[in-house]
Amino acid sequence: MSVFVAVEDKEGEPLIDVFEVERIYRKFPRDSGLCLRFVGEAEDASFNPTQASILQSELEALSGTDLDQRERKELERLLAVCKSHAGKRNEYLRFYGEARGE
Repeated sequence: MSVFVAVEDKEGEPLIDVFEVERIYRKFPRDSGLCLRFVGEAEDASFNPTQASILQSELEALSGTDLDQRERKELERLLAVCKSHAGKRNEYLRFYGEARGE
């Protein structure tokens, strides 16, 4: 299973190419935090420009955890996307769970 990541405008039009994360989302906390606990393969999650700084902080906290090379690469990509779009009006970071609707 995977989670797909997109940055979209307020109408849902993509602003970047959608990409897939296959591993790092399994390291996201499930019982704490404000954003990452809602990201997973079974549901979709959307974060607005105000929430992006919180999301970025939670992702940065994962940097100090034990990650393999592929997880670290996915995390770095997520952080780069978050940093480049955080706080931009009418830009939303969206995570689409692969298992949704099943």
